[in-house]
Amino acid sequence: MPHVQEGACPGQGGASSNFAVIQDMEGRSNWKNGEKAEESPCLQDGSETRNIQNTILGKCVGNWFRSHPVLTVVLAVLLLLALLLALVVAMAVLAVRSLGEIPVTPRPPEFLACPEAWVGYNRVCYYLSRDEGTWEQARDRCSELGASLAVLSDREMDHVFRLNGNLDYWLGLRRRGERFQWVDGSSYNSSLEVLGNSECVYLADNKLRSEDCSKQLPYLCSNPQPHL
Repeated sequence: MPHVQEGACPGQGGASSNFAVIQDMEGRSNWKNGEKAEESPCLQDGSETRNIQNTILGKCVGNWFRSHPVLTVVLAVLLLLALLLALVVAMAVLAVRSLGEIPVTPRPPEFLACPEAWVGYNRVCYYLSRDEGTWEQARDRCSELGASLAVLSDREMDHVFRLNGNLDYWLGLRRRGERFQWVDGSSYNSSLEVLGNSECVYLADNKLRSEDCSKQLPYLCSNPQPHL
């Protein structure tokens, strides 16, 4: 059985600081011919032991890389690709965030906001009056509101037909000789027939009818909005 020699390390005291017997590389006791082998220095403290371990590990890693040059190059290339991929992802994330911070210019509305009690459609504001007047009075009243007696296209007539309800409204259409003309000077070219043989035109029951201009009726004003 190997002999265990106890002794205190320099600078340390107590039985807990004793060191164990030193064995040679082959696991045999350092006792030869009945004589005790030369005593080994005390074990290093924790920090010194870690330093020695790190040094040995570093040498082992370095030796491995030197003995495997091809694998070393492959690992280096893979590491470089991983770094490039991380950089691309980071730039993409920053680009997405920056796009979210760019102020977006809102699209202009289809038409400007119409005044209160007016109805907007296809960039035109319409006003259906509650008071009544002759055709000339209706024309003047619309002019005071910054508009005109309604000038309608076929598409706008379909919309106005849904607005008027059961009331009759003067329109800005008047007979000039054998033809009808809008108050803005344009000719009436719609395929919708104007019923009656009178001079001034009004809207009634989803149809265009003519009547004497002195008739008292509500009126419809229109005010086209400028394109932005």
